[in-house]
Amino acid sequence: MKKIGKKGSMRFAAAAVGGVMLAGMLGGFAPESASAEATDVDFARALQYSIYFYDANMCGTDVLENNRYDWRGNCHTYDAEVPLDSTHTNLSESFITQYKAILDPDGDGCVNVEGGFHDAGDHVKFGMPENYAASTLGWGYYEFRDSYVKLGQDSHIETILRYFNDYLMRCTFRDENGEVIAHCYQVGDGDIDHAYWNSPEIDDMDRPAFFLTGDKPQTDYVVSAAASLAVNYLNFKDTDPDYAAKSLDYAKALFSFAQSHEKQLSDNADGPKGYYRSEKWQDDYVWAAAWLYIATEDKSYLTDAMPYVDYYAPSGWAYCWNDVWSGALTLLGEIDLAHPELDLQNMYRTVQGKTQYEDADFWLQIEKAIDKWMTAYTTPGGYAFLNQWGSARYNTAMQYVTLVYDKYKNNNKPSAYSDWAKGQMEYLMGDNPMDRCYIVGYNEKSAQYPHHRAASGLTKCEDTGKHRYVLYGALVGGPDGQDKHVDTTADYIYNEVTIDYNAAFVGACAGLYAYYGTDDMHVTPDFPPKTGGADQGGNDFWVDAYAVDDLRKTGEGVTKITALMRTDSVKPKTDLSMRYFFSIAEMENKSNLSTLNISELYDQASTEAAPADGVLSGPYQYDASYDPDIYYVEVKWDGYKIANSNKKYQFAIGLYYGDNWDPSNDWSYEGIAKAADTYQDGSEERNDHICVYSDGVLVGGIEPNGKKPEQTEETTTTTTPTTTTTQATTTTTTTSASTVSTEETTDSSADNTTQTTQTTATTTTATTTATSGNGETTETPADVLYGDVNLDGDVDLADAVLLNKAVAGAVELSDLQKLCADCKYDLVTDANDSMELLRFLVHLTNRLGPSA
Repeated sequence: MKKIGKKGSMRFAAAAVGGVMLAGMLGGFAPESASAEATDVDFARALQYSIYFYDANMCGTDVLENNRYDWRGNCHTYDAEVPLDSTHTNLSESFITQYKAILDPDGDGCVNVEGGFHDAGDHVKFGMPENYAASTLGWGYYEFRDSYVKLGQDSHIETILRYFNDYLMRCTFRDENGEVIAHCYQVGDGDIDHAYWNSPEIDDMDRPAFFLTGDKPQTDYVVSAAASLAVNYLNFKDTDPDYAAKSLDYAKALFSFAQSHEKQLSDNADGPKGYYRSEKWQDDYVWAAAWLYIATEDKSYLTDAMPYVDYYAPSGWAYCWNDVWSGALTLLGEIDLAHPELDLQNMYRTVQGKTQYEDADFWLQIEKAIDKWMTAYTTPGGYAFLNQWGSARYNTAMQYVTLVYDKYKNNNKPSAYSDWAKGQMEYLMGDNPMDRCYIVGYNEKSAQYPHHRAASGLTKCEDTGKHRYVLYGALVGGPDGQDKHVDTTADYIYNEVTIDYNAAFVGACAGLYAYYGTDDMHVTPDFPPKTGGADQGGNDFWVDAYAVDDLRKTGEGVTKITALMRTDSVKPKTDLSMRYFFSIAEMENKSNLSTLNISELYDQASTEAAPADGVLSGPYQYDASYDPDIYYVEVKWDGYKIANSNKKYQFAIGLYYGDNWDPSNDWSYEGIAKAADTYQDGSEERNDHICVYSDGVLVGGIEPNGKKPEQTEETTTTTTPTTTTTQATTTTTTTSASTVSTEETTDSSADNTTQTTQTTATTTTATTTATSGNGETTETPADVLYGDVNLDGDVDLADAVLLNKAVAGAVELSDLQKLCADCKYDLVTDANDSMELLRFLVHLTNRLGPSA
């Protein structure tokens, strides 16, 4: 069964029998589990590596200053200059006019919302996972700080926490009285961003900014930001009191905004769309109030939050970005232990109208949640599995909750609960039926192909080539309910990586080291390893390429070149070109050069969100005094950013008639990789005989006369175009549709709807309720695959044909088929659904169903 769209359009069934969830979703099994003794268990190294995922996802104008990777540079710097208008923001013109002095204090017509972290392998800054990751990382440091300090990781985590919380404060706009006027909760648009696969350093796509205001208060966003800033105060109050005080001041202001405005769920259609569909604000409200009480000991925060406490919620799902009840009740339990004078349990009973005989022990609900995880969700290999999307994220989050539980309820010593967490982490480290580690770069068993643009260095996610950089410490999505996993870049279910996946994982590693750390566990010295040259990430430029020969016995033919412009520089260049050198020595009549075929086959740059053209020109004579038979063709991308990545360009060169074409004597053909056709992504190999130039100056490769980039003359060998009439402007494309990279439209960075709609693991089928235009409501089963009209588990042209017949009245659909056919999600099966399905099949939309 394949997923439609991003996260939120297809529902996986999560059936339960006798209180035990049927974990299996995909068939098959794997080899016998590796022994625990053979598993590389080192919680010190795991903690060290886990933090580095956030370096990989850092965004803004200060990445170079704060990042520990040499392959990441400043990116999306234009987030600092978002045009302040109703086109580039969701603010009304009247609001902008009224508060322009606050939103744009320097009067440049822009609003500054730079910084923060990319959500996943994509580059949107989504509010809910951003706030959750910030507060959860802060929580881990707050509870298990000694582990970070002992292992020398306190400086690193503090850099990450500052970067998160500085962004939250920068995105909060306050008047002269300190009151919040607006808060930016998202930068970027998933629909735009997910059509693009490249390093963040060269992004120049539109990135609108989304704000909450008094007219649209969006309670869950504003209080989740307040929670992170409150715990940030606690983490820095003893070491940087001024910075801590500023954090607390912003936390109070944001929470005060929530208190003084209507309590309101965030508008999922405005910004997050179907990528992160928040379902409630109450858990975030209690979560933030608890942190503010711990920071201030102001009882009013607790009395204000008690009416919204859902006492029985923790066992309903797992601690995650869309459900922080386990965290909120854990904090209430901590407060109850530390401040018995508050009589917190009776405060809860009184406010909620409970009798004195009703349970009100917050720790009891955490116990029930942990007990459920230890018994109800186990795969054949012993892994606690809740949901296909980010299974390891849920697992490590509940590991962390158990470790915090033992800190407060078992005298800071491990119990059976922590032993369970240890066993689960050992599973993720490699003690599992797949014999695979789900922590990238942790050991030789680790997943190697996380779904991450910046680390991959690939032209598209479907490329099966080796990743350019190791995304150390990233927790991939994880195994399914049958302990299976697919390690490919394109698989955004098994191999997704996100800031919310890693958030509790970091804290769990710290807690496990606190309880089970030994002298044999060590961090890796001199980490991370260097990957490039000098000059902020490298100054190497080169071309990876392969050739496909289409030669005839009579002597004619062409060579088709697939080339990837490569660099390890994290500073974008906009003046790069590449030259392919060839010889015409085999030609019987050199005047036939005028019939040379030079044609573009494919230019990836022209397909992107901000299109640019690679211009193919030539032939040009290289150096007549060296060898009069050597010529070259050149591809230029004037004004197009190239940094820390590669772009595919394909062209053909040769003679279809009139003379001989022999590539074997060509300088740039020497040692080139070969392939059977032009569809062989991953066949490219470095070829230093295809040269790279910056504004005409050689910066990569070796020219036919032996010249290398070390020769830093301002000018290169003078070359003049030949007087022949070439076909440089001929762009007859001979590639098939599969050659053209259909950029990723299903890059994943948010949670599947199953996570957000299923409220209990004991129900047979999760449901979601929809209301039509005439007020009719329906509950949709969670196993509906929108677009799968013929119920074969796939969405393809056959479904469109059947739907068209149904709309025309030629066939009758079953009730389940009608639900699957409701592509527009308006409770009516009609021509609109047919049109939406066709739009999906031709990639004009990437979602069907509730989020369409």
